[in-house]
Amino acid sequence: MDRMIDAGGYGICLFSANTLQEFLKREKIRKKKVLSLLQKNDSLYLLTQKEGVLVPLPQIDDENYAIKLAGQDEPFDDKWERKINYEGFNLEIKDGLWITDIDQLEPFEQLEYHAEKAEFYTTPPFGLEHYRSPQERWYKTLNEHIVYTAIKYDVPAGKYLLSIQGYVRKKSLENPTPNCGFFFSLTAVDTFEGFKNPREADDYDFNIASMK
Repeated sequence: MDRMIDAGGYGICLFSANTLQEFLKREKIRKKKVLSLLQKNDSLYLLTQKEGVLVPLPQIDDENYAIKLAGQDEPFDDKWERKINYEGFNLEIKDGLWITDIDQLEPFEQLEYHAEKAEFYTTPPFGLEHYRSPQERWYKTLNEHIVYTAIKYDVPAGKYLLSIQGYVRKKSLENPTPNCGFFFSLTAVDTFEGFKNPREADDYDFNIASMK
């Protein structure tokens, strides 16, 4: 089964937890609502892109997305059609690669990314069942639907250029089976030379759900 992320926050984000934590500490940022902060402070956001702190895929539909990483997952087969292909986003990895619903940055709970064992727990007011482990996080809705919010890949520490391909199924299947997906690949580099900004709407459109 494909790994997947539900983009309930209308976006997906890729980052290494320690890279983000060290950046926040260095910049003396104590606010947990990192997403709001980066939306309001453009110079700080651009610094995250220059240094490879995180890569957001903004303004995408609230859907379940299949997630694949080159070298660890099989590529999308001929049942899918590629819609986008972007390259060259800076990303520094220190303790593995997390791919999450972008709302996981609102707030960014550092300890959630350093779970040492699998654990089930519930949250008020409805007692929803949640699950966290060193490799993934999800919760169950009231109708027992599992919503995946974060998954982790073991990737060697280093600086990388991230490539993003987006796919849609040629023939849609019923929910919750994903009908859209992203294929990510990483190319190791010694240093970052310049940067690309995925929030530049004139250059990048990640909303593959609108391209079916």
